[in-house]
Amino acid sequence: RVLQEREVERVGGDKLIDLDVRVLATSNRDMAAEVAAGRFREDLFYRLNVFPLRIPPLRERPGDIVALARRSLARAAAAAKRPAPRNGEEAAARLVEYRWPGNVRELDNLMQRAMILCDGETITTADLYFEAWAPMSGVLRSEPAPAPTVDADKALGDGLKAREKDLILEALKLGSRKAAAERLGISPRTLRYKIARLREQGVSLPV
Repeated sequence: RVLQEREVERVGGDKLIDLDVRVLATSNRDMAAEVAAGRFREDLFYRLNVFPLRIPPLRERPGDIVALARRSLARAAAAAKRPAPRNGEEAAARLVEYRWPGNVRELDNLMQRAMILCDGETITTADLYFEAWAPMSGVLRSEPAPAPTVDADKALGDGLKAREKDLILEALKLGSRKAAAERLGISPRTLRYKIARLREQGVSLPV
């Protein structure tokens, strides 16, 4: 009734209160299919579905990727109180080529990592550290972006792993894993996984 009549009655009250609200409802599922399958109320669906909008996943709108990456960099740089680097041409091309299973949130995380890894004013492909889903282990692992040749890929991967280890050790000196994860721009779950991998490799970590 609240959606249909735009009015509400307080618990214990005896007077209807008019509402002046706009309802925005979102879902990452096909709601018409959910209704057909009986998993979502049909009457509620049609009360919400006044002006439907479909926002395609990031992989279906490559023209937005570079602009969104620029916005993420600007926001991360402002929070870190430092000038925002820019994406180089090769880095921008790699962003457009990637499939983005995590959509805009994954892009935002990637740009935060790239800003941490970037030494100068321009982000290169060496600063792009993509996340890939490992379905057998059930965790996220970070991987370098694919490079043109096998030898280059190995060299890039080894260099990034060494740089990542140094960044993690430096961040852990903050004393809190939560603070370390925030500084690195990754989730605490991803940080726990990386710490476990470093321990397996015999790396001495701060207590």
